[in-house]
Amino acid sequence: MLTKRKAVVSAVINFIIIIVTAATVVSYFFEEPGELISNGYESFKFFTTDSNVLTALASVFVLFYDIKILTNKNDHIPYYAVIFKLVGTVSVMLTFCVVMFMLIPIYGFENELKGTFFHMHAGAPLMSFCSFVFLEGTEKLQLKNALFTVIPPALYGTVYFTEVVIIGKDNGGWWDFYQFNNGGMWYISVIVVLLSALLLGIITIVLHNRFADKT
Repeated sequence: MLTKRKAVVSAVINFIIIIVTAATVVSYFFEEPGELISNGYESFKFFTTDSNVLTALASVFVLFYDIKILTNKNDHIPYYAVIFKLVGTVSVMLTFCVVMFMLIPIYGFENELKGTFFHMHAGAPLMSFCSFVFLEGTEKLQLKNALFTVIPPALYGTVYFTEVVIIGKDNGGWWDFYQFNNGGMWYISVIVVLLSALLLGIITIVLHNRFADKT
């Protein structure tokens, strides 16, 4: 069961993730056209936006059960909601790792963490990770559940590969903003990203289970 103390903190964190993410995505539709996007819809071509929206949706489900726990209508977060939050958490942590280890060395610390980027690149990932690991452990997970965490980057990677490698920028596709095809080494990027997602999934599950059911 989830204690009310943990449910309160979890509810607050998930509420912040939902509201700030929603406000950030909406703000993209009111910004002046820039170097990265010319309209709000183009923000969804970035895994950053997609992974944060996925996590916000997962947070909606967890928040719903946090409230039920606080109102004595339930005592735990159902298994499906825990899995959903796992997948969202690993997705934004993958975003966090790509930003920290790949994009900051290329584009600079300030560019990647200024304004709304701070929430999308660091704030939401760390909040989601901490709440999932330390607060939302009513269900222990099996390591094989880490395979679910590979699905979002695999789906996104298929689209990215099509737009960047097959179509190409010169033919109306995307430019290689993540530098995953730098030097034509896209296949290396595929292996690294998917293995990173799997490893993050395993680490997150191990830590989640370590603190599961602890008051």
